[in-house]
Amino acid sequence: MKFGTWLSIIGILAGAWVILAPEIVGFAPTHGNPWTGPMLGSAILGGLIMLTALVGLVAFWGLRLRELGNQSPEQQDA
Repeated sequence: MKFGTWLSIIGILAGAWVILAPEIVGFAPTHGNPWTGPMLGSAILGGLIMLTALVGLVAFWGLRLRELGNQSPEQQDA
C-alpha cells in the first residue's frame, strides 16, 4: 500500500521536474516566444505524467477506502 502511494508521489514530482527542467537548466529561450517546440513539448509531457500519477493515486486510495468501508470492525483490527 505504501509502495504504490510513494510511486505515485514520485511520479507527480517527476512530471513537475519535466515541466521545470528546461527553465532550470537554461534551455528556455531568453527572448522571443517562450513557447518553442521543446518547451511546449516538455510542458505537455510533464502535465500528462503528473495527470497519470494523480489519477493512479486517487484511484488507488478510492478503491482502498471502499474496501476498508466494506469490512466489519473486527476485520479492520486484524
